[in-house]
Amino acid sequence: MNREKAEKIIKIYNWIRFIILILILTFLYIGLAQAQPTDNDSPEWKQKLQQLENKSLHQPEIHGILRGKYEYEPELGASRFEMRTARLSASGKLVGRSEYKLEVDLCDESSIKMKDAWVRVHPWQTLRLTVGQQRLPFSIDAHRNPSAQFFANRSFIAKQVGDVRDVGLQVGYDILSHNHRRVLSIDGGIFNGSNLNDQKSAWFKSPGYSARLQYFPMDGLAIIPSLQHQLIAEHEAAYTSLDLGAFYEMKGWHVEAEFLHKFYSKNAFDDCNSIDAMIIYKHQVKKANSYIESISYQGRYDYMQDHSSGMSGFVADDAGIPTSRLALTDAERHRLTLGATFSVRNPYFPTDIRLNYENYWYPHEGAKESEQDKLVCELVIKF
Repeated sequence: MNREKAEKIIKIYNWIRFIILILILTFLYIGLAQAQPTDNDSPEWKQKLQQLENKSLHQPEIHGILRGKYEYEPELGASRFEMRTARLSASGKLVGRSEYKLEVDLCDESSIKMKDAWVRVHPWQTLRLTVGQQRLPFSIDAHRNPSAQFFANRSFIAKQVGDVRDVGLQVGYDILSHNHRRVLSIDGGIFNGSNLNDQKSAWFKSPGYSARLQYFPMDGLAIIPSLQHQLIAEHEAAYTSLDLGAFYEMKGWHVEAEFLHKFYSKNAFDDCNSIDAMIIYKHQVKKANSYIESISYQGRYDYMQDHSSGMSGFVADDAGIPTSRLALTDAERHRLTLGATFSVRNPYFPTDIRLNYENYWYPHEGAKESEQDKLVCELVIKF
């Protein structure tokens, strides 16, 4: 089989998977639409619409998070201060079941970056359609906003292997129980596949796609499988990721585990596996006048194999000609993180003081200067 024919078969295969995904979402929507009545003409709906027309409800909600930290690396015998995050977001709801969100980070590793910019409509009950720049529905930890993170530094899944934002269309639907408890959330979408590169030139013949299912069989328990297909290296390569994770929360405990398998098309790079497992216990301080409201004790183990993001392009041969193999971005590594978070008693500006120690070990060489054993002290303020 020649290369041209093989590439044609791969394209047909990708389109078949994409069509199947769209058909599943379409049949789900049709079935649920027929199973539940519409109440747009009911007095209750008219009353809600009247309330929404009140201008006070149209005011945008402004939120933000500031994260400043100090790091010390014993192997280097050196320290550094860093303003890691300075995010501002504006979001709100409008008449006719629509909403929007804008989020920008004014200091993402010393750069200004637009994070989210999308518009959304709710044409029927819990159905939502979102168009714009957004985080792809994928993974547990990679989908967390910095305001919801437990540790000073993100896991390998959240930072290197599964962190993707793109521009596209996302469809979501929540299934509720009779007492309005969320039982199932389904999200899926198609995207440019350019990972926020120049959108004017982001024409695609085969789109990127992502889908995530969140199942909540009981209070506190979530089982979350997801998949993602993305184009990289200026659409010259692609990968598909499969992720399965779960977490359980009860009486101050949070236990979570996640496994990700990433494989590249055309054998552009070796398969990459990544693991993230954490356990957290949050203790409430009962003294009403105490400066500290709660203390969280935290432990995490994460691991990743050799990984390529595609951002560095392809490896060149001895003659300087690019090959079909992607360049290595992140070397295989293990990490153990232990720490504690002290939450300050502040109902208006939630504030956390976080202390983490990270222990890295590399089976082979490849440790970067900022990714070695370190002590991290972080101050987080949210509003």
